[in-house]
Order: sequence, then C-alpha cells, then structure tokens
Amino acid sequence: MNQPVPPSMSSLAAPRLGLPQAVVPVMFSQRAYLLIALAISLVFGLIALPTGVLPRNYATLGEATLLCINAILVFQIQFWLHFLLRYHPSAVQRWFARQSLLTDRGLRALLTAVLVTSYSLGRYYLDASLGINLDKPSITLLLTLAQVVSIVGLSCQVGIELVERSRYLASEIELLRHEQLQARYESLKQQLSPHFLFNSLSTLGGLIYDEPAAAERFVNEMAQVYRYLLRHGEQMTVPLHEELAFVRSYAYLLQMRFGEGLELHIDLPAEVLDRPLPPLALQLLVENAVKHNTVSRRHPLVISIDLAGADQLRVSNPRHPRLSPVASSGTGLSNLTNRIRLLNQQQLLVEQTDHAFCVLLPLPASIL
Repeated sequence: MNQPVPPSMSSLAAPRLGLPQAVVPVMFSQRAYLLIALAISLVFGLIALPTGVLPRNYATLGEATLLCINAILVFQIQFWLHFLLRYHPSAVQRWFARQSLLTDRGLRALLTAVLVTSYSLGRYYLDASLGINLDKPSITLLLTLAQVVSIVGLSCQVGIELVERSRYLASEIELLRHEQLQARYESLKQQLSPHFLFNSLSTLGGLIYDEPAAAERFVNEMAQVYRYLLRHGEQMTVPLHEELAFVRSYAYLLQMRFGEGLELHIDLPAEVLDRPLPPLALQLLVENAVKHNTVSRRHPLVISIDLAGADQLRVSNPRHPRLSPVASSGTGLSNLTNRIRLLNQQQLLVEQTDHAFCVLLPLPASIL
C-alpha cells in the first residue's frame, strides 16, 4: 500500500509573495466581475455627460447619448481585456497567471493603452467619415486623453484586485485559524494516543527488570517527547534543531520497540539548524513511515533526514508495504501541507516510487 498522499497536495497552488500573480488571486466569478465592470463603466458614462455637454452652448439629445455611450464603451473594452487575460480560462490566461506580478501588470497596462488608443483613433476617424460634428480635440490631445483614460481604467482594475486580495487574505486567515485548531487537536490526540502510550509502557515494563539502565534512559527520552509536545505543540514554528532533538527522542522510543528494524539517519549542516519549520512536522513523517511499512530486522526501515537543496529538507524511507495495510485518511499530511503553505507560501512535495517514499519540506531562512 502507498503511504497516503492527500489529493490537495497535488492541486494546491503555491503562491509566493512578490513573485507569481497568485499573490492577487481571482476571487470574483466571471459573472460578478462583468457586473462590477459594467457598473463602473456606467458611472464613467454618466460622468462624461456634464463634462462633455455643459461647456457647449447647445447639445442635442443624440450628442449627449453618444458621449455617454462612448465613455461606457471605452471602459468596457478595457475591462473585457482584463476579463480575457485574467478571468476567462484559456491558454493566454494561464500564461499570464504564471508571470510575475510586475510582468502581468506591465503587459496588461501596455495592452490597455494600445487598445484604448486604437479605439480612440478609430472613433475619431469614424466620426469624421460619418459627419458626426462633435467638438474634436487635436490628435495630440486625443492621444493624451486616451492614456489618461487607460490609466483610470487600469486603476479601477487594480482596485478590484485589491478587493480580491483582501477577500483572499480574510479567507486565508480563517483557514489558518482552522488549521491551528486542527493542529492542536492532532497534537492533543498524539499526546493522549493510547496506542503510543500503551506500546511505550509495555516496552518500559520489559526493560525495568532486565535492563534498568536502558529503562532509565527510556523514561528520560519519553519525558523529553511529552515535554516537547506540551511546550511546542501549539506554536506556529520551532527551530529545526529543537524538532530534531524531539525526533531523536521519539525515534529512540520506537527503536526500543522495534530493535534493529528501525534506523534514523540525520545528515544536516550546522548552518540550517536554526531555520524554522512547523512543530511535529518531522515526527509526523517518521510516524507515517512506521505506520505504513513493515519494520523488521529482515527489512529494516531506514528513515533519512537530509537536504535536497539549499532551502529544501528531505525525509525519505524505503517502501516495504505492510501485508495488512493500515487505513488512513491522509489528514496528517494534508494538515501539514496547509500549515506550511500558510506559513511561508510554499508547498510540501511528495515523491513516491515502487521502492522509495520521499517528502520534500521547504526550509526557508525565515517565515514570510
């Protein structure tokens, strides 16, 4: 049986503040966005009426209507461009979504300016050919007004995206609260786990009379495990060196139960030991490896913790699936994935083959 990989892990976006466009995620539906765009366009159309009609000695109803419609159209074409580049699923939309925020905004500003300028020039010459005798500015003034209108339209679009950003942050905060509560619940379950406690006490009972010295160390390591759970179980992050000390104590308790069937290898440079990561992250991965694999002297389970890159921690083990698979919902890994994503806007990755299971944890220098 495969070690469980929650479906969300393969589908989670990995927003990185300051880089991908996902920092301003799409929160409005297509229909909602188009209604907002239409409302803004109508407002500017109404604004255009007095600014275009009052300075003149006289104006017909047709001229006033034409001014209003023109203002609506010039903003509508801008919003439709943003709709196609940001909200409407297509190859172009997906390409823009992969770009940096600066590139995305810059390209959209350029395309908006070109589109508004083209529309203004086209309407200018169309009015002339149709004999529409509205007051016409010079070409230079027309081009200047086109750029002003494109800047106003882009500012409205940025405002819409800021509202989306605000809604996204509110939902992320709510999700973070939920994940914190879930993490506390999982931590509490681990602290009170009857299986872990029963197995530990059974192992201790066998050591007390046969190996008193080993029993004393076992009690000390068990105390370290529960002290860590009580002290750090509800924190957002802990230094890597503290998590490693905890995992060593936790692994020792398991090794006293499984003997030579379980090994823990840690190979990490000193310069990364102060980096932050979620508490109980490594313990969860060690627990999962033991839970879903055969642990025996014949098939030793070797769990390795090392670096896969400068900012990536690797936890790996060979796969020796149990003959009787253990049912699992994948809640632990899914919970860890979300905690990491909310902490540093990065993603936990899982690599699995027929013979090996590997989890890659982001290990940033600091939490965003």
